[in-house]
Amino acid sequence: MKFFKQLVLKDSIEIKTTPEKIWDFFYNLEKNYKAWHPEEHVLFKWTEGKPMETGSKWYGEEYLNGKLRKLKGTISEAVPNRKIFFKFPFPMSLVSPGFEWLIEPKGSNSVFTAVGYIRCIGFYRLIAKKHMDEVIEVDKKHVKEEGENLKKILEK
Repeated sequence: MKFFKQLVLKDSIEIKTTPEKIWDFFYNLEKNYKAWHPEEHVLFKWTEGKPMETGSKWYGEEYLNGKLRKLKGTISEAVPNRKIFFKFPFPMSLVSPGFEWLIEPKGSNSVFTAVGYIRCIGFYRLIAKKHMDEVIEVDKKHVKEEGENLKKILEK
């Protein structure tokens, strides 16, 4: 049994829009956050630096599985109109180094991909597999809904 095993959760959706419009949506995430997932998103704000720039810090709140999650981190990589990597600080980084959003042009459309990374501690997964599987399924559902909602918003 490996002590740490990294899981990669990935969801992609094709959207009839340009990479620039997707980037602009995220650049304005403070005002777009609640509309993006009204049932679960509470708050998002840039706490230091400019939106969508490497080194900028952020804070967010969302409900998952009925529980409020308060998250914070730093943008560790930003490639305009293509990629942004949100890095979690210690100790959260022990469980997840972060997540990234990828934007790829596809003809006159774009493909938005959300990628989440979860480190499963082997022993914990062994003794709490049911709980861990539930957390993974809730995260998968949330990310899929975010992609679908983004598509609806940007294709209006």
